[in-house]
Amino acid sequence: MNQTAPMMRVDRLDNGLTLVMERMPDVQSASMVLAIMAGASYDPEHGVGSGNVLSDWILRGAGDRDSRGLTAELDSLGVQRSCAVDTVFLRFSASLLAEKLPDVIPLVADIFQRARLPEDGFNACRDLALGQIDAIDDEPSQKLNVLLRQQHLPPPLGRPTLGVKEHVAALSAADLRLDYERRFTPDGAILSIAGRISFEQMHEIAEKSFGSWTGPKASMATIGVSPGGSRHVLQETNQVQIGLAFDAVPEREPESILAMLAVNVLSGGMGARLFTEIREKQGLCYAVHAGYQSLRTQGMIMGYAGTVPERAQRTLDAFVHELKRISGGITADELERARIGMKSRVVMNGESTGARAAALLHDMYHLGRPRSLDELRHRVEAPTLADVNKYLDAHPVQQFTLVTIGPAELAAPN
Repeated sequence: MNQTAPMMRVDRLDNGLTLVMERMPDVQSASMVLAIMAGASYDPEHGVGSGNVLSDWILRGAGDRDSRGLTAELDSLGVQRSCAVDTVFLRFSASLLAEKLPDVIPLVADIFQRARLPEDGFNACRDLALGQIDAIDDEPSQKLNVLLRQQHLPPPLGRPTLGVKEHVAALSAADLRLDYERRFTPDGAILSIAGRISFEQMHEIAEKSFGSWTGPKASMATIGVSPGGSRHVLQETNQVQIGLAFDAVPEREPESILAMLAVNVLSGGMGARLFTEIREKQGLCYAVHAGYQSLRTQGMIMGYAGTVPERAQRTLDAFVHELKRISGGITADELERARIGMKSRVVMNGESTGARAAALLHDMYHLGRPRSLDELRHRVEAPTLADVNKYLDAHPVQQFTLVTIGPAELAAPN
């Protein structure tokens, strides 16, 4: 057992599962997230989307409960829940009254270790996944995000989390049962819990519920080479979607906070540079923003603009101009606005057990340890203007990945 902070604790079970906890005595609720290494980047090479289908199918009965029985029991315990995949994890998230948590953890253990995977539920789960993939075509900004990640990130990290339509359509119940046995393993799994809890009680329940869980070592396909460059998707519409991405330091690096502060100067609200310069002053687009994202080994900035065809090239040029201009530095006022916005989010997330459980999982994956709210606040407060500007000067934006959707291809910024 490892005491990492007065209100936090990390335990590691012998089978590879990590239990990370934060006690929040001033609330009556609790939240938990169980995450396993079964996200899109761990899908079989020709079965991209299998994790997404499994995230629904595992809820169709577990242990001695059929689908209706499992749903009824979770509902009777007042569990607000979701199960979904991202690039790395398949995760089950739940929020509930803290006093009910001892009854819910064993149910979640059944889902991840003893899912029934009924034959009569498979087709419905696969059809739902196919419907989710089809629906992306009706959400241009979401479609652009999927394409931009595929273009900028190396495979398998850029895979779409909902899956590839042809792969999902070809899945069989037998395929997914084998995939469940292969990937639902405690190796690399993280159980994060935040709320009005007892460390000792949670450890005892986790050990009893998950201690005998076994399975193969989680493995990802070899990371390939990023496609990069430019890609245009022809679509005869009266809108143009523009996506830009470029590399940044990953979050595990201390300098990542400097990248985050800089991005918040660009896109931290209605007073930020992108909104003010491109939308308000020039009237070139109806939406524009950028954000920092990180995997364990790779960080990136992803930007988006939505506009009309006749203003698309000017929007792209203005977007690139602002991304390059920030290398020249920011002002003290801009830094303070960015800092206040980031601190506000830290404080608000600190009042939510769900946000804290998700943050604990995030920190364990990226850093190998949880961070307290005080540490997060200090991290935002500590950098000086000189620190941020020195970082920006040393990391000029030079190479972009560009993806556009619209009636005509645009001239690439590179």
